[in-house]
Amino acid sequence: MQAASLKEVPMFRFTLFSAFILATALATALAAAPARAQHVSFVVVHGIPGRDVGGTEDPLLPVDIFIGGKYCLIQGLTFGSISGPFDVPPGGYEVAVSLANPLAPCSNPPVVTNQFTLSEGQFGAIVAALSTTGAPALELYTINTTPVGAGMQRLVAVHAANAPAVEVKVVSTGKSPEKAKFKLEPGAEKTAMVSTEPGFAVSASVGKTVIGPISVAFGDQGVALVVAVGSAASVSATLLSKIIPDVF
Repeated sequence: MQAASLKEVPMFRFTLFSAFILATALATALAAAPARAQHVSFVVVHGIPGRDVGGTEDPLLPVDIFIGGKYCLIQGLTFGSISGPFDVPPGGYEVAVSLANPLAPCSNPPVVTNQFTLSEGQFGAIVAALSTTGAPALELYTINTTPVGAGMQRLVAVHAANAPAVEVKVVSTGKSPEKAKFKLEPGAEKTAMVSTEPGFAVSASVGKTVIGPISVAFGDQGVALVVAVGSAASVSATLLSKIIPDVF
């Protein structure tokens, strides 16, 4: 019995020593490993029609986007375009929209500015559009990018047009019937889930005035962002769309 005990003691000491070395090495490796990068993703939507801000302006109204007081993020973005997504660290950012200057981008006085706080993991849409008073406005909408099941797509509709409440209608381009129908107030957003189809058409109506329809390709397990911009009064109102893929 005693001999057996003498053989077990060195093994026990070796095990403790090995565990200590392993724990020390692991702690050192974790301390040396870089922290996981934090980021925010967003797209930029240009929804200010030139015809509605001045009779002499280019209808496409090319603009530059200046962010954080440091970065000329986008140059010459035209009305009806959605640019991005872009990734930046979380934090507060001032976003400024100015008329495009090809020779000195982002140097013109801003047409509209706003301050946004972007949180870790957030996916946003920064939308330059006309308010219900017809003035240029800049707003941030948070887009739901939580996982989408197989065979499904999330539609996120945003009302950023100079127009009263609209009725949004989503119709399959396949053989299935209408997919969704809902009312959307100015400045609001709403989400609807649609099942796998070859695609669908989205329209928004104000009384007898119909905006669209536009065709949206189906992106399995993705998000279809649809934004109403422009002005219903001047017939510049339109629907813009962008697919955000692989949300699963």
